[in-house]
Amino acid sequence: MGPVGAVRMLRTLIRRDLPPGRMVELGREYPRIASIGTRARQAYLLSHPDLVRELLVVQAKAVEKGPALLAAGILMGDGLLTLPNARHKPRRRLVNPSFHHSRIAGYAEVMVEATDALERRWATLPPGTTVDLAQEMSALTLEIVGRALFGAELAGESEQVYRALELAMRGWEKTLVPGGERLLQLPLPVFKRMWAASETLQSLVRRMVHASASRRGEDLVSGLLDSLSEDEVRSEAMTLLLAGHETTANALTWCWHLLSQNPVVADRLHAEVAGTDPTYATLRAYPFATACIAEAMRLYPPAWILEREVTEELVLDGYLIPVGAIVVASQYALHRDPRWWKDPEVYDPARWLDDTGAFDEDAPGQPRGAWFPFGAGARQCIGESFAWTEAALVLARLARQWAPQSLTQPRLHAAVTLRPEGGLPARLMPVL
Repeated sequence: MGPVGAVRMLRTLIRRDLPPGRMVELGREYPRIASIGTRARQAYLLSHPDLVRELLVVQAKAVEKGPALLAAGILMGDGLLTLPNARHKPRRRLVNPSFHHSRIAGYAEVMVEATDALERRWATLPPGTTVDLAQEMSALTLEIVGRALFGAELAGESEQVYRALELAMRGWEKTLVPGGERLLQLPLPVFKRMWAASETLQSLVRRMVHASASRRGEDLVSGLLDSLSEDEVRSEAMTLLLAGHETTANALTWCWHLLSQNPVVADRLHAEVAGTDPTYATLRAYPFATACIAEAMRLYPPAWILEREVTEELVLDGYLIPVGAIVVASQYALHRDPRWWKDPEVYDPARWLDDTGAFDEDAPGQPRGAWFPFGAGARQCIGESFAWTEAALVLARLARQWAPQSLTQPRLHAAVTLRPEGGLPARLMPVL
């Protein structure tokens, strides 16, 4: 790609609905690797699964998290998401026990309780009531993460956190252009709102950490306080609170939208869960519910792009990639690539079921590196099992009674996560 293409790429970054589609286009034009850099900084887009695995697994020690995500430290501090490799490994060892499979069953009880509370609230509303499903799912997942990981009741904080996170991300995404970090020094309204929103979120986390330190229970924060400073614990709590609820909320929101657009698929889901009591112990009995989540994350991956900064010279596909270059791979693009997926634009959860009807991430037959909603390698999301369990349980329990009908075809809002622009207005309709 020459200078004209690079300028076009920069313009695309300004429009938050355009970058995912542009990644798809570039993958078609350059099916393995493309130069998307500028004179100021070299950058490359990987569009082949083999190269994605090479970057994230084989040569992972030669790269660090890229500058766009590191800039998220403005909001989250130095947590697992933003720490450099050398500090990431020991920190992950400290956090890992909280996400061991033996702990997920306990967390699932909170997931069920919170979901049933939402269902009861929905039941008090007249059929056809319009709600913002994006905000509803955000409030639910925030409550689940707060109670499960931090022992904190956050139901009353959900709307404030949702708005604060939206304002904080609006400011942060303005820096996602070369030299964008310098914009933070300008007294622009968008950054004033960002800093105010960030303080709202930081204040919430400070209260959570202080409360946990006072009671010293069995929650994640209490365990971290034994090994980390309070500042480090606050950064980790902020990362897990925001990243942990935002991504699952987005997956569920997009899933409801897709089900609304595909009534035959929705009918199959309702039939699977009708008259049952989905729990952690019985989750394998709901493979289609899990498949609906997987297919939503294929089409609308909450983490839609990842980037790495090269810290040791490496070779990708025969090209020498210098130190300081940025290497990018897009889940959104690779998850929709017809080379690896049959009918890639079609919402077809059945592709995730094997010959026995069980859910299997390998069932579609895609190569490794064509499917990475949680990343890959040493930096793969620590909360993956938590997220799968939460999303499948929430969907299965709510789908017993509800079939929300999306009222819009939302535009994409692609920043650190892939959100529906303006939320997702929907009518709450009971299952017929």
